[in-house]
Order: sequence, then C-alpha cells, then structure tokens
Amino acid sequence: MTVVILITALVSFAVGCGVLWANPRRFLNHVFSAGSLLVTLWLCLVYTALRIGLSFPNDPGANPVPWLRANTALAAFFPWIIWLLKESVTTEEGAVTHTLRRSVPWLVFGLALGSLCFTAWFIPYDSTPQNSRRGLAYPVYLVAIAGACLSLLINAMRQARRKTGIQKIELQFLTINGSITCVVAVAMTGLGNYLNVPPLARFSALAILVFYALTAWAVTFHRVFDARQVFVSLGQRVALIIILCGGIFGLHYLFSAFITAPLDLLLGIALVGPLAFWLDRNSRDWLRLSPAQNVAAQRRAITDLARAQPDPDKLVGELEQLLRVSYQASSASLLFDSGEAYAGDGLQLAKSRPGHASLCKSGWATPESLQRQRPAPGLVDLRQILIEHDLGLLVTAPRNSPAPALLAALGTKVNHRPFTYPEVQQLQDVAEFMDNILARSRLTLQARQSEQLAVIGLVGASLAHEIRNPLVSIKTFAHLLPTRFEDAEFRQKFNQLIPAEVDRIDGLTQQLLDLAHPRSHLLERIALHGIVRDTLDLMQTNAAKANVSLTSRLDAIPDTIHADASAIRQVLINLLINAVQALENQEGARAVELNTRSLTNGGVVLEIADNGPGIPDDQRSRLFRPFASTKTRGIGLGLAICADILREHRATINVPDTGRPGATFRITFPCPPPSS
Repeated sequence: MTVVILITALVSFAVGCGVLWANPRRFLNHVFSAGSLLVTLWLCLVYTALRIGLSFPNDPGANPVPWLRANTALAAFFPWIIWLLKESVTTEEGAVTHTLRRSVPWLVFGLALGSLCFTAWFIPYDSTPQNSRRGLAYPVYLVAIAGACLSLLINAMRQARRKTGIQKIELQFLTINGSITCVVAVAMTGLGNYLNVPPLARFSALAILVFYALTAWAVTFHRVFDARQVFVSLGQRVALIIILCGGIFGLHYLFSAFITAPLDLLLGIALVGPLAFWLDRNSRDWLRLSPAQNVAAQRRAITDLARAQPDPDKLVGELEQLLRVSYQASSASLLFDSGEAYAGDGLQLAKSRPGHASLCKSGWATPESLQRQRPAPGLVDLRQILIEHDLGLLVTAPRNSPAPALLAALGTKVNHRPFTYPEVQQLQDVAEFMDNILARSRLTLQARQSEQLAVIGLVGASLAHEIRNPLVSIKTFAHLLPTRFEDAEFRQKFNQLIPAEVDRIDGLTQQLLDLAHPRSHLLERIALHGIVRDTLDLMQTNAAKANVSLTSRLDAIPDTIHADASAIRQVLINLLINAVQALENQEGARAVELNTRSLTNGGVVLEIADNGPGIPDDQRSRLFRPFASTKTRGIGLGLAICADILREHRATINVPDTGRPGATFRITFPCPPPSS
C-alpha cells in the first residue's frame, strides 16, 4: 500500500505540473498547481510515516509520530486551498491580489490548527507505534477540518446558485470534489490512526487519487462537462459494476453446490453479462446520458423541413431557427464558404485570420474551452472572434476538415450556461447532416431548373405550333380590317375571335412561365382532370412527331386533389416526355394512355402507361434516386425531381408490375382536406 501512496504522490505532482503548463496565465491553474504541491507533500509525509512504522516496528528509535504530526499539520491547510480554488473560479484578471488578501483568515486557521498538531494535546510525547495514544485535541482537529470543509461546501453551493455559465459548473466540481476528497482522506486517516486500523488510513490515498483526478479533469480539460451529468454517469457506472460483481458472485455461490469450478463462475458471467449490457444501454437512455436520442429527433425535424421547403435559401433560415430553438441559443447562423471568408446572416469569418486555421484543426470551439487551453495566437484570435459576435459555440462541417463546407455558429445560451462537450458532439453530427441536406437541396434545385429548361426545349415546338394558329387568325383579320370594317358581320366575328385568340396565347405563355420559373408550391383544391387535359393538349404535337398516340380514360369521380397545379403539370410533362422517348425505337404501334380512378378513402390514382420495352426489375428499386436513368441521354434527375415534388404533396409514385408490356407509372394522391 505504501507503493500506491508514493505513486499517488507522483501522479499528483505530475497533474499539478500539467495543469500549470496547460494555461500558466490562469489564476485557477496556479491555485490548483499549488494545491497539487500541497497534496504531494502530504502524501510523501504519509508515505514516510507508514514506511517507518512498517519497516521498524520494534525499533524505539524509529518513531513515525513526528511524521504523523507533520502530515496532519500540513492537512490543516486543505481548507485554505479549497477556499482559494472556489474563489479563483470567480476572480477576474487584476483582482488576484485582492483574493489572496481575503484568504488570510483561512491561512491563519490552517496555521493555528497545524500548530496544534505539534503539542502533547494532539499526540502525547510518549506515544509510540507499540503504544499508540491520541490526545483530546485529536478529535477537535478532525471535527474542525470536517466542519471547515462542510462550511466551504455549503457556501460554494449557495454561491453556485447565484452564478451562471462556466463559473457555476467549475464551482460545483471544485467544491464538491475538493470537500469530499478532504473529508474522506482526513476521516480515513484520522479514524485509521485513532482506531488503530492502519489499512483504513492507507486506503485514503486511493480516495484522494480518484477524487483528485476527477477534479483536475473537470476544471482544466478543455472539454466542458455538466456536473450533474458527470456525477450521474459515474453513479451509473458504479451501480453497474456493483450489479455485475454481485450478480456474478451470487450465482457463483448458488451454482457451486451442484456445478464444479470454474463452470459455475463462467455460467454466472454468461447470465449476468448480457443483463449488464442491457442495463448499461437502457439506463443511459433513462438517465438522459445518451445524445443519440436528441440527434435522431433533430435529424427527423431537418428531414421534414427539407421535404416541405424546396428552396435552399429559405431552408437555411428554417434550419437556423431549428438550431436556435433546439439548443436554447440567443442566435444561430450557418456560414458558407464564399471564397475568402465564411459568411451568413451578418456574420463573417475571414480565412486569413489565425483563428480560422485553429478552428479547422480542432473542429469546434467555445469561449470556455479556449480559456482552459494554453494561449496560442490562433486560439487567442478564435476566442476574440467568439466574444466579438457573442457566440457560445462554433463547429465545422465536416469536422476536422481543412476546408469545411459550412460553419454552424450558435449564440450564447439564454440560460447563460456554457455548451458542454456532449452538446458540441450533437451539433457536429447535426451540422454534417445539414450540410448533406443542403447539398442535396441545391442539387435538386439545379436539376429542376435544368429539367425545366430541357422540358421547355422539348415542348417549344408544340408551343410554337399552338401559338402560330391564333396568330394566323389575328393576322388575317388584321389584314381584312381596313377593307371590311363597314361589314357588321365581320366586326362581330372580329370582336369574338380576337380576344379569344389572345387569351389562348396568354394561357400558353403562362404555362411556359410556370415551367421556367421555379417557385414554392401553393397547395389548393384543384381538379386533376383539367390538368391532365391541358397537359395532353400541350404534348399532342410533340407526340405526333414521334408517331405516338396519346389517349386518356378519366374515371375518377370526384377528381379533386390538394396540390399545386403547375407542379403537377410539370410532373405529367416529365413522365409523358419519358414515355414518348421510350417509344422512339418501338416497332409497330406506339401508345401512351393516361387513366384515373378513385379510391375508397377519397384519394385519386393517376396512371401513365406505355407499350414500350418496359423497365428491368433490377432498376425499379433505384428508379427515383438521383442519377438513376434507363435512357442513353440525360443525367437521370427527372424522375427524382418528380418524386420530390410528389413527396411534398404527400403523394406517392411507383412502377407496379401490371403484367402488361411497357411501363406503368402510378401516382396516388391522398384524400384532400375538407374545404374551409
């Protein structure tokens, strides 16, 4: 056990040096390093006393009592160090001297209590290892140390309630852990010596090692954790270990009566092991220690927003609103690469700044995490960026990329608490998912625009033909107007035909604008059959050139759907163009038929069927994915766009196996909502 104490002392000294090296400018790190030195000296004195007592138990000249007096006297300064740690959390730069002056009463308390250890009232001078005795001052010392630590604990808890942000978290860690460490160590050492139970005193080093390591990690590591989550997580782990060990040894005792060793132990492990894994996984969900639930919920919300909003620019605003609400932040912005800087929503981060390189290297940054790290030009500049824009968290997507596609910036929390590392990990996952969603949204928009231009080119001949007919009529009547103006019958025909032909041209040009100009879908109650007839009229000329007959059988009664007319027209045109192109090399009759029918639940089914070569079975499953195509020309985005449009209408599209030649595309529109 003396070796464990010596190792603990070395670890304490190493931790103190590491904390001071991590950030030598921070007062908290200075105090923590001083406390580490105090703990190291105390453990060395404990080690020396135990070493003398164990090595020379019968040698009257080898008396460990002076070393016991020294280590207990040194322990009297623990409350002073704990008070300094507590106050260093809230001490501003330039107020260090004032804090040190305020600590004088606690220093005097330590000196007075430590002086008591060298009197006969504490340990009588005739006390020896063979005849260990304690004076009346010994219990007074223990009560005073415990009372001081308890007082500090209560005071820190009250102070933590009035604090916010990282100060609140560090106060909780420092005070609770420090007080528990001091009470446990002193109590185990004192009771072990007082009751003459040496192993109890020796185990105090292990208690110090556990609590001390936890405190050092919690207040100096650049990843910030919530105190409640840490203690709950530790409690959950300890409980699982107790359940696992208790279950294994309990079953071992039960099975040992009728199963030989080591089969009884292996059977116990086989039975308790799966239970422990199940408890570990589910208890973390019960205690809300797993971030997977929050990430899954946010991904579902992002997917729903992307389906409802096809415009990438508007989608960015809705995603920022989602981040602001989900993380309780004062603001949220997505910054995109604009060449020389990342910009968005009034924020801008120039790539030339040193903080940009540091951010790309770490993948994330918070003001609290940067405060705990050793100052470097890039980290100092990055912290200045966060402070300038009142940001609480900044992450890159993809993480740790030298050239991230976007930055997700969150303002400070409305409750003034810092962002913890689990929240950082959540935002990194969510930001990467948003990056993928936005890339897909932009690609889909570009594809829609490309497909719309392609559709316009294909239907241009039909539109030219349709527009030429009314123009010929208008031109003919315009030429005849000067000579036949006095003819009353001519004027009557002129008044009837010209406005009708102009309205016809206006309707055709409006259809062309609907195809060429992408816009948000306005869902309303419309008649599907009217859209089908207009689309068939528009495609007749193009189909006739390919020797394809377009027919329809519209049996849906009623044919009312809740949709955007121009969007559904675009879907039909895309599907009809695909069908006509599929029949280009068809020998014999070439036919495309549009059918509608009603469903019992009020929905409407629309089918576009051709008698072409059909679609192979192995391509049906990926037919509506981007870049999947069965044609020799095109990039395979038309059907994916159709599927996206119909998905926004809560409609479905598939290619059923009807058993007939050719391909059949079936669109199912849901029952429209009742009219208001």
